[in-house]
Amino acid sequence: MINYTNLGLGLVIATLLICVTDIIFTVMDGHVGKAQNRIYIAILSVLGIDALCEVINIQVADQITTSDRAFLTFRICQFVYFLTHTLLAPLFYYYISFVVGRSVSGRLRREDTGSTLRYVLKILPFVVIAATTVFLCLNPVFHWAWSYDENRQFHRGIGEYLVVYILSQVWIISSFILTMRSWNILSKNRKYSITICFLLVGIGIVIQLISRTMRVELLMEALGFTGVLLFIENEDDRKNVELNVYNAAAFSLDLSASIRNHIPAHVIILRGIRFNRTANTMVSSKIYRDTINNAIADYLSTKVKRTSIYSISHGRFAVVLYQKTDAEIDSLADEIAARFDRAWNIEESNVFLSSRIMVVSIPKRAKTLKDVLYISECPIPEEVQMRVFRGDDLDWIVHHAAIEAAVTKGLENGSFEVYYQPTYNIDKTLHGAEALLRMHGKELGTVYPDEFIPIAEQLGLIDELDEFVLKEVCKFICSGFPQSHGMECINVNLSILECMKDGFADHMNEIVEDAGIRKKFINFEITESVAAKDYDHLSGVIDQLKNEGFLFSIDDYGTGYSNMTALFSLGADVIKIDKSILWNAEKSDLGMTLLKTSVDMVHEMHKKSLMEGVETEAQIEILKKLGCNYLQGYYFSKPVPKDEFIRLIEQQQAVI
Repeated sequence: MINYTNLGLGLVIATLLICVTDIIFTVMDGHVGKAQNRIYIAILSVLGIDALCEVINIQVADQITTSDRAFLTFRICQFVYFLTHTLLAPLFYYYISFVVGRSVSGRLRREDTGSTLRYVLKILPFVVIAATTVFLCLNPVFHWAWSYDENRQFHRGIGEYLVVYILSQVWIISSFILTMRSWNILSKNRKYSITICFLLVGIGIVIQLISRTMRVELLMEALGFTGVLLFIENEDDRKNVELNVYNAAAFSLDLSASIRNHIPAHVIILRGIRFNRTANTMVSSKIYRDTINNAIADYLSTKVKRTSIYSISHGRFAVVLYQKTDAEIDSLADEIAARFDRAWNIEESNVFLSSRIMVVSIPKRAKTLKDVLYISECPIPEEVQMRVFRGDDLDWIVHHAAIEAAVTKGLENGSFEVYYQPTYNIDKTLHGAEALLRMHGKELGTVYPDEFIPIAEQLGLIDELDEFVLKEVCKFICSGFPQSHGMECINVNLSILECMKDGFADHMNEIVEDAGIRKKFINFEITESVAAKDYDHLSGVIDQLKNEGFLFSIDDYGTGYSNMTALFSLGADVIKIDKSILWNAEKSDLGMTLLKTSVDMVHEMHKKSLMEGVETEAQIEILKKLGCNYLQGYYFSKPVPKDEFIRLIEQQQAVI
C-alpha cells in the first residue's frame, strides 16, 4: 500500500532541492542583472518557501491535535504558504511580461504612460496584489479565507476560493494571453520553454485537485521553471560570449518587442569603428579587431549595464535604454563620442579609433526595427563630418530608408506612374513630350526621381524602372493619341548604369518591336555629366540604338565638365540646354553671351537645340532671336499624369 505521507514528503523535498539548485546556478552564472532575472529568483524563492512549509507541516501534522506548539507551527506555516503561494501567479505574469518585452525596469511614472487612464491601468495590477496581501494578512483576525474549528481541523472559506483561486486563474490566463499576443517575436527556445512551463503547471494543478495527498503541484511548477532556467534565463543563444554582451539576434528580438508593445526607448548606435590611420602614425595598423571590440565593450559597461549593450556586428555596437530623458541620452552620447578623442590602450599600445554615433529615439525617430537597422547600416557620405547624429540629423536617414522600402515594392504595389511634360517648337506648336517617372507612397506622398533613382540604382532595380517607363510610353504611343495630335517623339530617360550593360540596346529594341510602334517615336536621353564617364562604350550603345531607328538626346547640357569633342561625337540628335543657362542670361551680359554661345555651338555641330526651364514670354523672344529649335518648361506645363496631359493637349489645340 502506498504511504502517501512519505510520498508527499519526498515530492516536496525534491521541490525544495530543485529550487535551491536553480537559485544557486542562476546566481553563480551571473544572471541577476535584469529585473526579469530578479523576478525569476523571486519565483524560485517562493516555491522553495512553500516547499519548506509543506515539509514542516507534513512532519507536525500528526501532532497538531495534541501539541499546542505543533499546532502553532502548523498554522504559521499554513499562513506563510498561502501568503507566498498567492504571489506565484502575479509574479509569473510579470515574469512573462518581461520575457515578451511588455515591461521594462525602472520607476513607473505617469508621464511615461501618456494618460491618466493608462497610468491607472498600469498600476492596477500592483493595487490588486497589495489588496490580496492585506486580505490574507487579516485572515487570522477575520477568518475570511480559512479557519480552524475547536478540533483544530482546517476549513477553507469562501474568501480563499474568491480571492486566492479565482484571482490566480485570472493571472494565469492573462499570462497566456500576453504570451500569445507576442508569440511571433519570441525565439524558438522561448516558445518551447513557456509552452512546457504552462503545460507542467496545468498538469500539476489538475493532479492536485484530483488527489490532494499527492502534493505534486509544487514539484511540477519547479520542473517547469527549471526549463525556463535552461532556455530563457540561460541566454547563451543571445550572447556574444567573447564580448560578454548581447548579440545581433537579441537586439532584433528585444527591439521588436519594445516597438510592438509601444514601449519608448532610446538606442545609441556606435558604427564605423575603425583604426584611425591619420592619428596612429607610430602604431602598426595590425591591431586585432576582437581586441578593439573588447576594449569598447568594456568601456560601455562602465557607463551602462552590460544587459543594455549589444554587439550588432563587427565594429558596431548598440546601447538600448528605457525611461531615460532626451537630455540624459544626449549627455551619454556626447560622453561616448568624447572618449574617441583619447587614445585606447590596446595590447600595450596607445591606439586612436574613430566612430560615428547615432542617437535614435523610438518611436519618435524610428517606428520599426527596419528603420533602426537601416540607420545602423546605411552609408554616410564621406564629406559629412558630423560625429554624433541625433534628432533632425537622422531625418534624412529615416526618409532614405522609407524611400528604399517604397522603391523595393514600388512596381509590385503600383506606386510608380509615368508623367509627361510637353515640348514645343519655337513657334509654340506641339513637338513632343518627355516621359518622367514619379513614385507615390502611402506615407511619403509623391517622390521625385532625384530621390528614388539613386536608391533604385543602389538596389539594382533601375533596369526594371527603365523598362517600366519604356513600356508605358509604348502603350501611350500605341493608343494613337501622340500621332493624331502632331507629336513627333516622346523622350525616355536612360540610366547610364543600364546603358553600360551588355545586351542593353538589344533589350530596348526588343521591347519597342514587341509593342509594334515606329522606333523614331522614341527619343532616348542621358545626362551630359554622366555621359562623360565612358564615351567609347556609350558611343557604341548609341550608335546601335540609332542604327535601329531611335532618336537620341543629351540632357542637362552645361551642368557638368565634359570633353566637347567627345560629347558632340556621340551622335545625339538633340542637345537639351540646362535651364540655369537661360535664367542666368537674364541677369547679366556674361550670362547672355554663354546662352548664345551654347545655342550656336549646338547648331554648328549640326544638332538641334532644346531649351529647358522656359517660364516667360520674354525668354521665348530671346530664344527666337538665337534660333533655338525646341522649348520645354512651366510656361507651357509642368510634368502631369497621362490623363491630365491628354486633356491639356486637347484644350490647347482646341484654342488654336
